[in-house]
Amino acid sequence: MLKHWTARVLPDAVCCMLIYWTNAMNSPPTSQVHDRWLSVDELADYLGIKRDTVYKWITRRTMPAHKVGRLWKFRKEEIDAWVRSGAASEPDK
Repeated sequence: MLKHWTARVLPDAVCCMLIYWTNAMNSPPTSQVHDRWLSVDELADYLGIKRDTVYKWITRRTMPAHKVGRLWKFRKEEIDAWVRSGAASEPDK
């Protein structure tokens, strides 16, 4: 329906842009959004812990973490596997 109306009123370039924009707005999010790195605050919220605990677990319990510049970043899949392995429930060393 959009194609028929726009083809009569708008130039081809504008018509194509409008159709592209409409399709982009209706499409599901890309996998890149789900594959992003988490920050310390996001990870703390995800696990339901305080950010200080995240820093302790990085050093004391070998939590899988990657340092990017001055920031720590985390892959959700790695953290989930680490928690499932039982490492998060071990007593502090």
